[in-house]
Amino acid sequence: MRIYFVSEHQESTRITYALSKLKAVMQGLELAYSVHPLQAKSQPIINQDADTSIQDSELFVLIGHEQLERYNVQPLHKELASEGFELRKERTDNHVRLYVLGHDETGVMYGLLELAERLQATKSIDKLEPCLINARFPFRALKFNLPWSSYRKNECFELQHACVKDLKFWEQFLNMMLDNRYNVLTLWNLHPFPFMLRTKSFPLATPFSDEELAEWKQYWTTLFHMAKERGIETYLINWNIIVSEAFTEHYDPQAVHDRLYHYGDSYTTDDIKQYTRESITQLIDEYPDLTGFGVSLGERMNDMSPESIQQWIEDVYYEGMSAASRPIKFIHRAPFSVDPAITRTSIEQNHAFTEPVWLEVKFNWSHAYSSPKLLLTHGGSSGMEGYWNPPPSNYKITWMVRNEDFFTLRWAQPDFVREHIRTNGQEYVGGYYVGSECFIPGTDYSHIQDSPHIHWDYAFQKHWLYYMLWGRLLYAPDTSDDVFIQAINQRLSISKGDKILSAYSKACRMPMALASFYHFTWDFTLYAEGFLSTGESEYNDGQAFISLEDLLESHPMDPDYLSIKEYVHKLVNQQSMESFITPLQLADQLERDAQDALCTVTELLNGDPRLDCEVADIIAWSQLSLYFAKKLRAAVSYELYRSTGNEAERQLAIYWLEAPHAAAHWERLVAITKSHYKPQPLMHLGKTLFSWELFLPQVYEDIEYVRERVII
Repeated sequence: MRIYFVSEHQESTRITYALSKLKAVMQGLELAYSVHPLQAKSQPIINQDADTSIQDSELFVLIGHEQLERYNVQPLHKELASEGFELRKERTDNHVRLYVLGHDETGVMYGLLELAERLQATKSIDKLEPCLINARFPFRALKFNLPWSSYRKNECFELQHACVKDLKFWEQFLNMMLDNRYNVLTLWNLHPFPFMLRTKSFPLATPFSDEELAEWKQYWTTLFHMAKERGIETYLINWNIIVSEAFTEHYDPQAVHDRLYHYGDSYTTDDIKQYTRESITQLIDEYPDLTGFGVSLGERMNDMSPESIQQWIEDVYYEGMSAASRPIKFIHRAPFSVDPAITRTSIEQNHAFTEPVWLEVKFNWSHAYSSPKLLLTHGGSSGMEGYWNPPPSNYKITWMVRNEDFFTLRWAQPDFVREHIRTNGQEYVGGYYVGSECFIPGTDYSHIQDSPHIHWDYAFQKHWLYYMLWGRLLYAPDTSDDVFIQAINQRLSISKGDKILSAYSKACRMPMALASFYHFTWDFTLYAEGFLSTGESEYNDGQAFISLEDLLESHPMDPDYLSIKEYVHKLVNQQSMESFITPLQLADQLERDAQDALCTVTELLNGDPRLDCEVADIIAWSQLSLYFAKKLRAAVSYELYRSTGNEAERQLAIYWLEAPHAAAHWERLVAITKSHYKPQPLMHLGKTLFSWELFLPQVYEDIEYVRERVII
C-alpha cells in the first residue's frame, strides 16, 4: 500500500501517531507499505508509484474541504461533523484506493486508528468496508485528581506525587486517551495557583523559590502542550474561596487554606477576592495552551446563601476570566443546593464565556455505578430538571460518572455504559466525565510487586479495558463488542476474548446491584468491591463492613427494588409485588451471573500470568456476587423469623450465612485476592490498610448476630 498525506501534516503529532499505529498493524500482517507526502499544490490523485509490490492499493489522508478540492476528491459528506471521519473505498479491477477524510486533524487521526483496527480484524485491505463515524458527544473527559493541594488526603495520594510529576507518565496517559477517543483532561485540586504562578499583588502566597516555580511552570507548559498536540483539551478545576497556606501566613491568618479540612463555613475578604481574581487572569495569560478553567460551588461556602455564592463566583471568576488577554472555556459545577434558576440565570446572562459552558452534574452523586437512571445528584434531585427544562441557551449538561466503588478489581460491563448513554444522551447533554475522587490511576500500589502478572507500568494500564469501554462508547455508542473482544485477544495473546468479555459482563454487574439495593450518598458511603459503607469514622473497628443488620435496615436507592423489610411485609400480608424487583429475585440473578462467569473462565486458565491476573479479578467479582446473594437470602429468612417467630427461618438464615454458602464465598474471595494483591491504602478507611481478609471476622460476626438474637 502506498500511503499519501499532505506534506504540511508531516509534523502533526496526531497524524504521525495514528500512522505509526497503522504501520505497526501492516508490519504485523506482513503487508508492504510506503509513505509519500503530497505536494501542497493542486494536482489530481493518480497512480504513479512504480513499486509493483504495493501497486494494488493506495491510501490518501486528507483534511478539510480545501485539500479535497486541491486533489480533485469528492467533497466531504454533508453529515460529517467535527472530530468525525469518513473511510472511503474505491475499487477498479485489482486496484483498491482508500481515503481517510475529515474536517480536522482529530477526526482524521480517529479515522486512521479505526482503519488500523479494522485492518487488524479483517487482515485484508480488500475486506475493509467504508464507513462514516461522528463523535456522539463533543465533551468526552477524564477526571484526574492531583495529589498536591488535594481535595482528599491519604497515603494513597501521597505516594503518587513522583509519578504524576513525571511527564513520561503523562505521555502514556495522554496516548491512552487518544487511543480511546477521549478529548478532554480535567485536572482537579483545591488550589492550583501557587504551583503555577506568582501573583503581582500577593507574591508571597506562592511558597516556592523562583527556581522551583520555574520548574513547575515548565512542567505545566509541557503537559498542556503535549495534550494540545494530541487534540486533547485541558481544564483546571478548583474549589472556590480556598487559598494557599502561604497566603494565610503572609496576608490573612484567618483565611481558609488548602491544608485545612475542605468542608465548612466560608471566609472571604476583598484581598481574597483580588488574589483569586488575579490568579485566574494570570493563569489564562501565562498558559496559552490551557483550554479552560472550572470552579466548584460548595464545600467552604456552607454558610452562604445560593445567591451570595453565585455572586461571589461572578465577582471573582467571571471578572478574572474577562480581564484575561484571551477567551477561555469554562466548567461550572452545579451547586450542591439545588436552585437551578440562580446558576442558570448567571450563566445565560453572562457573555464572557466561550460557548458552550459545560455545567457539571454528579450522576447519582458519588456512585454512578448504581443505575443508568438518574436517582440522585449531589445535594438532592428535586428541581434538578430546571437546569435542562427548558433547554439551556449557552451551556450543556455534562454528567460526572464518579467511581468510588472499585479501584483494585478490573471492571468491564459494556451494556451498562451503552444503556447509560442511551438513557441520558438528550440534546441538552454535552458529554461525560469519567473518574474518581479517591483514586489516582498512576503508581499501582495494589498488586504484589515483582509478580509475573505485572505487564503494566501504571494503574490505568492495568484497567485498560475500563478506559477503553467508556472512551470508545462515548465516541461511538454503537461500537460492537467485537472491537473489545479483538483488543482482549491482542493484549492477552489469546483467541477467546469473547469468553473473557462475557464473564466480565456478568460478574461485574455486582457493584450496580449493590448500589441499587443499598442506600448511598457521598464518597465513603459505599465501596462495592470491599462490601463497605463508611463515614467520617472510616474503619471504625470494622464497622465499615456492610453487616447483615445494615442490610436489614437499609432502603434501596433504586425505587424499583424492594427492601428486605418491605418484601417480607408484603409477603406476610400477601400483598402484590408486581413490577418490583425483590431481594430473592436479585439473589437469583447474582447467582446466575456468578456461576456463568465462573464456568466460563475456569476453562480459560492456561498458566499465562497476564491471563491469570484478569481471570482472578473475574473470580473475585463472582465470589462477591455469590456472597451478596447468600447474604440477601439470609436477611430475608431472618426478617421472616422476626416477623413470624418461625424458628425454621432463623435456622435457614444461619444456613445461608455459614459455609458452604456466604462465609465460604468470602473465604474464597480472600484466597483469590490474597494470591496477587497486598494490603493497600484506601481513602475510605483512613490509616487502616484495606484487604478482603481484614473483614473476615465481620463475615463470621453476622452468623453470631443471628445465633444470639432469639425471640422469647
